[in-house]
Amino acid sequence: MFLLLTGDTSASDNPSCRLASHEEADFIWWGFPVPEKVRDLPGDFPVLPSMLTRSARLVSDFPMIIVRAGSFTPPRSPYMETGAVPGGKPGERAAVKDSERLWDCGFSIGRLLSRMGEDLVIAESVPGGHETAAALIVSLGLDDPQGSQEEIPGFSRGCFSGRGFEAVTAVGDPFQIIAAGISAGAKDRAEIVLAGDIRMLAVAALSRDLGYRGNIRLVTTGFSAPGLMLLADSIGVDVTGMEAGPVQDGAGAGGAVWYAEKLGISPEKVLLRAETLREEISLLSAAAGE
Repeated sequence: MFLLLTGDTSASDNPSCRLASHEEADFIWWGFPVPEKVRDLPGDFPVLPSMLTRSARLVSDFPMIIVRAGSFTPPRSPYMETGAVPGGKPGERAAVKDSERLWDCGFSIGRLLSRMGEDLVIAESVPGGHETAAALIVSLGLDDPQGSQEEIPGFSRGCFSGRGFEAVTAVGDPFQIIAAGISAGAKDRAEIVLAGDIRMLAVAALSRDLGYRGNIRLVTTGFSAPGLMLLADSIGVDVTGMEAGPVQDGAGAGGAVWYAEKLGISPEKVLLRAETLREEISLLSAAAGE
């Protein structure tokens, strides 16, 4: 099962390379209509992470569930609701409300899905989530692999080491604690794969801080993998980089390629379909502009 958790945070603006979380979820689920942000890209735009994830699902038909984990807008596609509200700005007020309830909600989802006997690939769509990932990692006393060691005003580095719930409440975002809860709920019955980049590595760090000592596997794109290795090694996380072209991970792209390969579809076939999808969108954009 491929889980896509959609969330939002006020930690930073949505980066130009990411769709809104509900748009990303709908694009991966439905494929069309193509979000306006994608249609407006120049004709030579690269394959986007969401295109890779969408293409992996197209060619392998893996099962997917969308979990709304604090997004401003619900997706139009079917989804599970957690009741989380979007994350606040770290350092200004409590960034996450009801973190313990959200962990319980995630744990229940993990237990439910693990009873289906399927592996779980957990991914995220959280625009701006790099900032909350870095804040959580630094607050737990770890080194941020993206190079940001700047402390949030009022919170010293390592101030929440050993206090994961407090860390998420103060500087994190809702998706992080929900994803950690899902992992905990499913770990006895299913193989858990965290699919993504620094955002999912922050989830792994949180799981470790909350006491989980078992195996944690993170799957990302080959493009993103090198920058994650140092922190992954320090917290005992196995990293697998899937070769799928020069695509920065996001929306579970690397994990989607990994899942498709497990179902018998090669990464090369997924990338070829993603490039075809990009061409289809380019033609659609050109026709719309005429």
